[in-house]
Amino acid sequence: MISISYKRGFLLTKLEKRIRKLHESPRNVSSRELISILQSLGFNEVGGKGSHRAFKHQKLPATIIVVPNQDPLKAVYVSRARKIIDELMEILEDEK
Repeated sequence: MISISYKRGFLLTKLEKRIRKLHESPRNVSSRELISILQSLGFNEVGGKGSHRAFKHQKLPATIIVVPNQDPLKAVYVSRARKIIDELMEILEDEK
């Protein structure tokens, strides 16, 4: 079941709200939150080392997102993930 809320004339799904949080407050995102978003978008865990986990999406075969186990994550990790998520969203929009 998808949670939907109404804000400023737009219907936002729960996932869209979580992705928006990455853009609005990148310094306040935990690794658990980012991993949950990635998995919801279809990223699969492909390994890792120590406290770092790596994720890959079939639509972006040459791209890997590394997420360390930190709370909160450093802004650089969130920024990199945000750029890749935006790129994936563009690809998915183009396929429609």
